[in-house]
Amino acid sequence: MKILGDRVLISPLPVQERSAGGIVLPLGQAGDFMQWWRVESLGTGKTCAELSIGQTVLTETRTTHTTLEDGTGRKIMGTDQIIAKVVWD
Repeated sequence: MKILGDRVLISPLPVQERSAGGIVLPLGQAGDFMQWWRVESLGTGKTCAELSIGQTVLTETRTTHTTLEDGTGRKIMGTDQIIAKVVWD
């Protein structure tokens, strides 16, 4: 699959929220949290040059996206909805 424009194909990374007592909360109970994703494929747009395949990115919980119907949870999303990328020094 070739992604076009300023879009990326991303796959979810596991997110765990813990209560103050250390209990792991299910995603629906975690409250206002961000989502971590791995970049799988990049589009052909100019803003995609800031990202690289395999990089971890952060998005808000509520986004506009297209979910692939293959059961993997992967999404195609515009780069304007990515709010941060993880940079390891």
